[in-house]
Amino acid sequence: MTNSILIQFVRRTFLIGAITLLAACSEKAETLKLSVTQFGSATEQAFDHYDAAYSTQFAPFPKSDTAKRSAFVSNITDFTGTITLANIDTLLDPDAVKIDPSVARQWQDTLKGLRSQYQQFVAIFDNIEAGSAFGASAVTESGPVLEKLRAQLATISDEFARTPPQFLTRRSTLIAELNLIRTKDHNNPEAENLLIEAWWQQWNSLIAAESAMLTDTLRAFVTASALGNRLQGQIDNYAKLDVGSLITAVEDGIKLSSQIGKLSPAELVTQGTGLLETATN
Repeated sequence: MTNSILIQFVRRTFLIGAITLLAACSEKAETLKLSVTQFGSATEQAFDHYDAAYSTQFAPFPKSDTAKRSAFVSNITDFTGTITLANIDTLLDPDAVKIDPSVARQWQDTLKGLRSQYQQFVAIFDNIEAGSAFGASAVTESGPVLEKLRAQLATISDEFARTPPQFLTRRSTLIAELNLIRTKDHNNPEAENLLIEAWWQQWNSLIAAESAMLTDTLRAFVTASALGNRLQGQIDNYAKLDVGSLITAVEDGIKLSSQIGKLSPAELVTQGTGLLETATN
Protein backbone atom coordinates (compact mmCIF):
# COMPACT_ATOMS: atom_id res chain seq x y z
CA MET A 1 0.00 0.00 0.00
CA THR A 2 2.82 2.34 0.92
CA ASN A 3 4.65 1.54 -2.33
CA SER A 4 1.50 2.29 -4.32
CA ILE A 5 1.11 5.67 -2.64
CA LEU A 6 4.80 6.43 -3.26
CA ILE A 7 4.53 5.52 -6.93
CA GLN A 8 1.48 7.74 -7.34
CA PHE A 9 3.32 10.59 -5.61
CA VAL A 10 6.34 10.22 -7.90
CA ARG A 11 4.14 10.10 -10.98
CA ARG A 12 2.20 13.16 -9.86
CA THR A 13 5.41 15.05 -9.08
CA PHE A 14 6.84 14.15 -12.48
CA LEU A 15 3.64 15.20 -14.22
CA ILE A 16 3.55 18.56 -12.42
CA GLY A 17 7.21 19.09 -13.27
CA ALA A 18 6.63 18.22 -16.92
CA ILE A 19 3.64 20.54 -17.16
CA THR A 20 5.64 23.34 -15.55
CA LEU A 21 8.50 22.77 -17.99
CA LEU A 22 6.19 22.75 -21.00
CA ALA A 23 4.46 25.90 -19.78
CA ALA A 24 7.82 27.62 -19.40
CA CYS A 25 8.89 26.46 -22.87
CA SER A 26 5.65 27.73 -24.32
CA GLU A 27 5.94 31.16 -22.71
CA LYS A 28 9.57 31.48 -23.77
CA ALA A 29 8.84 30.47 -27.37
CA GLU A 30 5.86 32.82 -27.59
CA THR A 31 7.99 35.69 -26.29
CA LEU A 32 10.72 35.00 -28.88
CA LYS A 33 8.04 35.07 -31.57
CA LEU A 34 7.47 38.75 -30.77
CA SER A 35 11.03 39.56 -31.85
CA VAL A 36 10.63 37.33 -34.90
CA THR A 37 7.45 39.20 -35.82
CA GLN A 38 9.28 42.52 -35.43
CA PHE A 39 11.93 41.31 -37.86
CA GLY A 40 9.37 39.89 -40.30
CA SER A 41 7.34 43.11 -40.37
CA ALA A 42 10.49 45.19 -40.87
CA THR A 43 11.61 43.09 -43.84
CA GLU A 44 8.15 43.38 -45.43
CA GLN A 45 8.35 47.17 -45.16
CA ALA A 46 11.87 47.15 -46.59
CA PHE A 47 10.80 45.19 -49.65
CA ASP A 48 7.74 47.43 -50.08
CA HIS A 49 10.10 50.42 -50.33
CA TYR A 50 12.44 48.44 -52.58
CA ASP A 51 9.61 47.66 -54.99
CA ALA A 52 8.38 51.27 -55.01
CA ALA A 53 11.88 52.59 -55.71
CA TYR A 54 12.33 50.21 -58.63
CA SER A 55 8.89 50.92 -60.11
CA THR A 56 9.17 54.71 -59.81
CA GLN A 57 12.26 54.67 -62.04
CA PHE A 58 9.96 54.29 -65.03
CA ALA A 59 6.90 56.16 -63.77
CA PRO A 60 5.98 59.51 -65.38
CA PHE A 61 5.09 62.59 -63.38
CA PRO A 62 1.64 62.09 -61.83
CA LYS A 63 -1.17 63.98 -63.57
CA SER A 64 -4.67 64.88 -62.53
CA ASP A 65 -7.61 63.46 -64.50
CA THR A 66 -8.24 66.93 -65.92
CA ALA A 67 -4.65 67.20 -67.17
CA LYS A 68 -4.81 63.70 -68.66
CA ARG A 69 -8.05 64.53 -70.48
CA SER A 70 -6.70 67.80 -71.86
CA ALA A 71 -3.50 66.12 -73.04
CA PHE A 72 -5.47 63.37 -74.77
CA VAL A 73 -7.72 65.85 -76.57
CA SER A 74 -4.64 67.75 -77.72
CA ASN A 75 -2.90 64.57 -78.88
CA ILE A 76 -5.92 63.39 -80.87
CA THR A 77 -6.33 66.82 -82.46
CA ASP A 78 -2.71 66.89 -83.61
CA PHE A 79 -2.53 63.22 -84.62
CA THR A 80 -2.97 62.69 -88.39
CA GLY A 81 -2.53 58.93 -88.58
CA THR A 82 -4.89 56.04 -88.00
CA ILE A 83 -5.68 55.14 -84.40
CA THR A 84 -4.94 51.48 -83.67
CA LEU A 85 -4.54 49.17 -80.69
CA ALA A 86 -0.80 49.62 -81.10
CA ASN A 87 -0.83 53.40 -80.63
CA ILE A 88 -3.88 54.15 -78.48
CA ASP A 89 -1.94 53.75 -75.21
CA THR A 90 0.67 56.24 -76.41
CA LEU A 91 -2.04 58.73 -77.39
CA LEU A 92 -3.66 58.32 -73.99
CA ASP A 93 -0.39 58.82 -72.12
CA PRO A 94 2.69 59.65 -74.22
CA ASP A 95 4.88 59.96 -71.12
CA ALA A 96 4.23 56.45 -69.88
CA VAL A 97 7.13 54.07 -70.44
CA LYS A 98 6.07 50.71 -71.77
CA ILE A 99 8.12 48.12 -69.88
CA ASP A 100 8.57 44.74 -71.53
CA PRO A 101 6.04 42.47 -69.77
CA SER A 102 8.66 39.74 -69.40
CA VAL A 103 11.02 42.17 -67.65
CA ALA A 104 8.26 43.38 -65.32
CA ARG A 105 7.26 39.79 -64.59
CA GLN A 106 10.87 38.82 -63.88
CA TRP A 107 11.18 41.66 -61.34
CA GLN A 108 7.96 40.68 -59.59
CA ASP A 109 9.07 37.04 -59.49
CA THR A 110 12.42 38.08 -58.01
CA LEU A 111 10.73 40.24 -55.39
CA LYS A 112 8.24 37.49 -54.57
CA GLY A 113 11.11 35.06 -54.12
CA LEU A 114 12.90 37.43 -51.76
CA ARG A 115 9.80 38.02 -49.65
CA SER A 116 9.09 34.29 -49.52
CA GLN A 117 12.44 33.52 -47.89
CA TYR A 118 11.70 35.81 -44.96
CA GLN A 119 8.10 34.65 -44.68
CA GLN A 120 9.31 31.04 -44.49
CA PHE A 121 11.74 31.99 -41.75
CA VAL A 122 8.95 33.58 -39.70
CA ALA A 123 6.81 30.49 -40.33
CA ILE A 124 9.42 28.34 -38.56
CA PHE A 125 8.33 29.93 -35.29
CA ASP A 126 4.63 29.87 -36.15
CA ASN A 127 4.94 26.11 -36.61
CA ILE A 128 6.61 25.46 -33.26
CA GLU A 129 3.93 23.75 -31.21
CA ALA A 130 2.92 25.69 -28.13
CA GLY A 131 4.48 24.05 -25.10
CA SER A 132 6.71 21.75 -27.12
CA ALA A 133 9.92 20.90 -25.31
CA PHE A 134 11.44 20.26 -28.74
CA GLY A 135 10.87 23.87 -29.76
CA ALA A 136 14.36 24.80 -28.54
CA SER A 137 15.97 22.63 -31.20
CA ALA A 138 13.87 24.28 -33.92
CA VAL A 139 14.98 27.69 -32.65
CA THR A 140 18.64 26.60 -32.73
CA GLU A 141 18.30 25.24 -36.27
CA SER A 142 16.88 28.59 -37.43
CA GLY A 143 20.15 30.36 -36.57
CA PRO A 144 22.03 29.54 -39.81
CA VAL A 145 18.93 30.46 -41.85
CA LEU A 146 18.84 33.89 -40.25
CA GLU A 147 22.56 34.36 -40.88
CA LYS A 148 22.00 33.91 -44.61
CA LEU A 149 19.02 36.29 -44.61
CA ARG A 150 21.02 38.94 -42.76
CA ALA A 151 23.83 38.66 -45.31
CA GLN A 152 21.29 39.04 -48.10
CA LEU A 153 19.77 42.15 -46.53
CA ALA A 154 23.24 43.62 -46.13
CA THR A 155 24.08 42.98 -49.80
CA ILE A 156 20.87 44.60 -51.03
CA SER A 157 21.35 47.59 -48.72
CA ASP A 158 24.97 48.06 -49.79
CA GLU A 159 24.13 47.96 -53.50
CA PHE A 160 21.16 50.28 -53.02
CA ALA A 161 23.21 52.82 -51.07
CA ARG A 162 26.05 52.81 -53.61
CA THR A 163 23.92 52.86 -56.78
CA PRO A 164 20.42 54.13 -55.90
CA PRO A 165 17.75 54.12 -58.63
CA GLN A 166 16.92 57.37 -60.40
CA PHE A 167 13.54 58.53 -61.66
CA LEU A 168 14.64 58.07 -65.26
CA THR A 169 11.35 58.82 -67.02
CA ARG A 170 10.78 62.02 -65.07
CA ARG A 171 14.36 63.14 -65.67
CA SER A 172 13.91 62.55 -69.40
CA THR A 173 10.68 64.56 -69.41
CA LEU A 174 12.33 67.54 -67.74
CA ILE A 175 15.37 67.42 -70.03
CA ALA A 176 13.06 67.43 -73.05
CA GLU A 177 11.23 70.44 -71.62
CA LEU A 178 14.52 72.29 -71.09
CA ASN A 179 15.60 71.62 -74.66
CA LEU A 180 12.24 72.94 -75.85
CA ILE A 181 12.73 76.14 -73.82
CA ARG A 182 16.19 76.63 -75.31
CA THR A 183 15.15 76.04 -78.93
CA LYS A 184 11.95 78.05 -78.82
CA ASP A 185 12.00 81.65 -80.08
CA HIS A 186 11.47 83.96 -77.13
CA ASN A 187 10.72 87.61 -77.84
CA ASN A 188 10.92 88.40 -74.14
CA PRO A 189 14.22 87.42 -72.44
CA GLU A 190 12.69 87.93 -69.00
CA ALA A 191 9.93 85.44 -69.79
CA GLU A 192 12.55 82.94 -70.95
CA ASN A 193 14.49 83.40 -67.71
CA LEU A 194 11.32 82.76 -65.71
CA LEU A 195 10.75 79.52 -67.63
CA ILE A 196 14.32 78.41 -66.94
CA GLU A 197 13.97 79.27 -63.24
CA ALA A 198 10.71 77.31 -63.06
CA TRP A 199 12.43 74.36 -64.73
CA TRP A 200 15.31 74.59 -62.23
CA GLN A 201 12.83 74.39 -59.36
CA GLN A 202 11.19 71.30 -60.90
CA TRP A 203 14.56 69.63 -61.35
CA ASN A 204 15.57 70.29 -57.75
CA SER A 205 12.21 68.97 -56.53
CA LEU A 206 12.86 65.80 -58.53
CA ILE A 207 16.34 65.36 -57.02
CA ALA A 208 14.84 65.91 -53.56
CA ALA A 209 12.24 63.20 -54.27
CA GLU A 210 14.99 60.78 -55.32
CA SER A 211 16.90 61.58 -52.15
CA ALA A 212 13.79 60.97 -50.04
CA MET A 213 13.27 57.64 -51.79
CA LEU A 214 16.85 56.64 -51.02
CA THR A 215 16.52 57.72 -47.38
CA ASP A 216 13.19 55.96 -46.79
CA THR A 217 14.35 52.72 -48.41
CA LEU A 218 17.69 52.65 -46.60
CA ARG A 219 15.98 53.43 -43.29
CA ALA A 220 13.71 50.42 -43.80
CA PHE A 221 16.63 48.10 -44.66
CA VAL A 222 18.85 49.38 -41.84
CA THR A 223 15.97 48.83 -39.39
CA ALA A 224 15.35 45.30 -40.67
CA SER A 225 19.07 44.50 -40.51
CA ALA A 226 19.45 45.88 -36.98
CA LEU A 227 16.47 43.86 -35.74
CA GLY A 228 17.88 40.80 -37.52
CA ASN A 229 21.22 41.26 -35.74
CA ARG A 230 19.50 41.42 -32.35
CA LEU A 231 17.33 38.43 -33.18
CA GLN A 232 20.44 36.46 -34.13
CA GLY A 233 21.80 37.04 -30.62
CA GLN A 234 18.56 35.86 -29.04
CA ILE A 235 18.48 32.71 -31.15
CA ASP A 236 22.16 31.88 -30.61
CA ASN A 237 21.76 32.29 -26.83
CA TYR A 238 18.19 30.99 -26.56
CA ALA A 239 19.03 28.25 -24.07
CA LYS A 240 20.60 30.78 -21.67
CA LEU A 241 17.86 33.43 -21.88
CA ASP A 242 14.77 33.61 -19.72
CA VAL A 243 11.39 35.15 -20.54
CA GLY A 244 12.32 38.44 -18.89
CA SER A 245 15.40 38.81 -21.09
CA LEU A 246 13.37 38.11 -24.21
CA ILE A 247 10.74 40.68 -23.23
CA THR A 248 13.51 43.25 -22.72
CA ALA A 249 14.84 42.38 -26.18
CA VAL A 250 11.44 43.17 -27.72
CA GLU A 251 11.36 46.53 -25.94
CA ASP A 252 14.93 47.24 -27.09
CA GLY A 253 13.86 46.46 -30.66
CA ILE A 254 11.16 49.13 -30.46
CA LYS A 255 13.67 51.66 -29.11
CA LEU A 256 16.18 50.72 -31.80
CA SER A 257 13.64 51.28 -34.58
CA SER A 258 12.87 54.70 -33.11
CA GLN A 259 16.58 55.60 -33.01
CA ILE A 260 17.10 54.59 -36.63
CA GLY A 261 14.11 56.74 -37.53
CA LYS A 262 16.08 59.75 -36.35
CA LEU A 263 19.24 59.07 -38.40
CA SER A 264 20.17 61.62 -41.07
CA PRO A 265 20.38 60.63 -44.76
CA ALA A 266 24.19 60.67 -44.59
CA GLU A 267 24.20 58.42 -41.51
CA LEU A 268 21.85 55.99 -43.23
CA VAL A 269 24.12 55.76 -46.28
CA THR A 270 27.08 55.08 -43.99
CA GLN A 271 25.19 52.37 -42.14
CA GLY A 272 23.75 50.94 -45.35
CA THR A 273 27.21 50.46 -46.85
CA GLY A 274 28.57 49.06 -43.59
CA LEU A 275 26.03 46.31 -43.10
CA LEU A 276 28.01 43.70 -45.06
CA GLU A 277 30.81 43.83 -42.51
CA THR A 278 28.35 43.63 -39.62
CA ALA A 279 26.43 40.72 -41.10
CA THR A 280 29.51 38.60 -41.61
CA ASN A 281 30.91 39.16 -38.11
